[in-house]
Amino acid sequence: MKKKTTGIMIMCGLIIGVLSGCGSSKGPDNQLTVWTNMDVEAETIQQYADIWGVANGYEVTVIHQSPSVQQFAQAINSADGPDAVVGIPNDQLADYINAGLAAEVPAKLYQDEDFSDAAIQACYVDGIRYAAPLCVETTALFYNTDMVSEVPASWEELVMQAAEGGGVQFDATSIYYDLGFVRANGGYIFQYENGAYDVADIGLANDGAVQAYEFINDLCNEYQLLSADVTADIARSNFQNGQTAYYIGGPWDIDGFSSAGTPFAIAEMPTFSGQPFVTPVGTQISFVSNKSDSQDKAWDFIMYLIDNGAVGMYESGDRIPAKLSDQENELIQGNEYSKAFIAQINNGEPMPTVSEMGQLWSIHTNNIRSMWMGELTPKEAAENIVNQLTEAVELMNSGK
Repeated sequence: MKKKTTGIMIMCGLIIGVLSGCGSSKGPDNQLTVWTNMDVEAETIQQYADIWGVANGYEVTVIHQSPSVQQFAQAINSADGPDAVVGIPNDQLADYINAGLAAEVPAKLYQDEDFSDAAIQACYVDGIRYAAPLCVETTALFYNTDMVSEVPASWEELVMQAAEGGGVQFDATSIYYDLGFVRANGGYIFQYENGAYDVADIGLANDGAVQAYEFINDLCNEYQLLSADVTADIARSNFQNGQTAYYIGGPWDIDGFSSAGTPFAIAEMPTFSGQPFVTPVGTQISFVSNKSDSQDKAWDFIMYLIDNGAVGMYESGDRIPAKLSDQENELIQGNEYSKAFIAQINNGEPMPTVSEMGQLWSIHTNNIRSMWMGELTPKEAAENIVNQLTEAVELMNSGK
C-alpha cells in the first residue's frame, strides 16, 4: 500500500521560491519548533511547514521525537523547546493535560462536525477540547481470498464457518480486539458522556459484557479457534502464511501481506448480536504547549497541515485523514483497502482518553487467560476485571 510522494517536493520548491521573493523577514521571535512522533511522515510535515513558514514569516523546525511527558516538560523550558506536538496517539493526550502542559483549543479553530466522530471524541478530555485531529486508523477484517468467497454478515456465522475450516485468529485476550464484542452487547470500559469519561463507572461486568465474554470463551473452549498462545504476532504470521482464513488487523499489516504474496482483501467487521462491531479508532492528534509564546501561530500551522497536507501525508505514510471531506479524495477512495478502513472507522470509537486506561490492559489479558483455562467463568472473569480495575484506578489516583 506504500506509495511514493508525488509532486510535493517540486510543489514546495516552487511555492517557497515564489514566496521568498516577497521579502518576508524572520527574527528570533518568528520561530516555531514542532515535535512529531510520525517518523515516515516527518519529511512531508517539514515540507508543509516550509510553505506555511515562508507565507507567514516564520521559520519552522520539525523534529522527529517520540516524547515522554517528562521529556516534554523539561524541553519546553528551554529557548528552543517545542511549541507544539504534531501526530501523537490520542491515548497519550490525557497525560500531557494532567501534567498541565497542553493548551486548550481556541473555540473557533475548527468545527467538530468536519471530522470523524471518533477523532473528535479523542480530542476531548473532561469535556474540554485540547487537540486537533490529524489522521485516523482502526482495525478491520482481513480474509484470504483463496479460502473465502463471501464474508459472512455476522460474527456468529463467521465463527461457524471458520470452525468448519479455515479458522480465524487474533489476540482475543486483549480488550483492543475484544472491544467490539463488548460494545455490541451494551458493555463499555468507562462511561462517556458530554465529552468526559467517568472512570468510576465501569461497564465491563454488566449483562451485555458478560454475554460478550461468554462468546469469547466459546472461541477457545467450544470452537477451539483460539488459545492464550495466539498472540497478535502469531495470528498475523499464520494469516500471512495461509494457515488461517480470517484475521483482525490494521493498515500496518498491509505491506507485509502484500510483500509476502498473501491473497487477501479487507472488509468491514461483521455485526455481533445484531449490532455494529465497534473497533478502537486510533487518532493521531496535535496539540500546543501552554508554555509557548506563539500559541496562535502554532495552532495556525496545525490547521494548515490538516487542511492542506492530507493527500501528501496519505501518499507518504498511508495515513487516512481525520477530516471527512479529505476522506472523499479520489486517490483515497480509489484504494479498496482504505475504503474498507474508512467504512469501519464510522463504526469505531477511541479507547478512553484518560490516564486510567493504562491500568486495564494487563488486568483484562490475565482474566481472559484464566477464563480460557477454566479457572473462572465468564461472569467471574468480568467481575474480576471490574474489581481489579476499580482498585487499580483508586490506587493510581490516591496520591493526587
